[in-house]
Amino acid sequence: MEIRLIRKEEVLTSQWAGGKTNEYIIYPSEAKYAERDFLFRISSATIEAIPSDFTQFTGYKRYLAMLEGDIRLYKNGKEECYDNQILFSFESSDDITSYSFGKDFNLMLNHSIKNEIVHLSSDTVNTQSGQIFVFALGDNTVTINGNSYNLKQYDCLVIINKELGHVSIILDKEAIIGYW
Repeated sequence: MEIRLIRKEEVLTSQWAGGKTNEYIIYPSEAKYAERDFLFRISSATIEAIPSDFTQFTGYKRYLAMLEGDIRLYKNGKEECYDNQILFSFESSDDITSYSFGKDFNLMLNHSIKNEIVHLSSDTVNTQSGQIFVFALGDNTVTINGNSYNLKQYDCLVIINKELGHVSIILDKEAIIGYW
């Protein structure tokens, strides 16, 4: 089992049409975002332009939560609003235009991934999933199979569990957690 703590200060920043993106992980590591050949990608982006059109492409589902600010957007022509730290999902092929400034959490999953669980939680999780992540909304102590990791706000812990062994995750505070 590989456990990787990714500090927010370590992530690479790139420009997108509406702001900046910080890519925490793209998996597998040799995958390229531009080639759309990844299984999953965890990032955080700023929305600095209004209106701001989200990048579209097929074959991926996205989970998004605003980390700073609320979001008002149009999805396929219909207005939707989400409060800070409310997780929602949509298809990457959807036509999304944001009319809010802020900072978000973004998870992209290839359609080959089925039965994922992604939610905000402070509960203990027991799983034998192959890929697991914890994204800290604030300072948080995360215990994985008895080993503790101190996460600062917006740090991300990623577990690659190729052996599909049992993983017990205890969260000190609420975080975004996902596994599949």
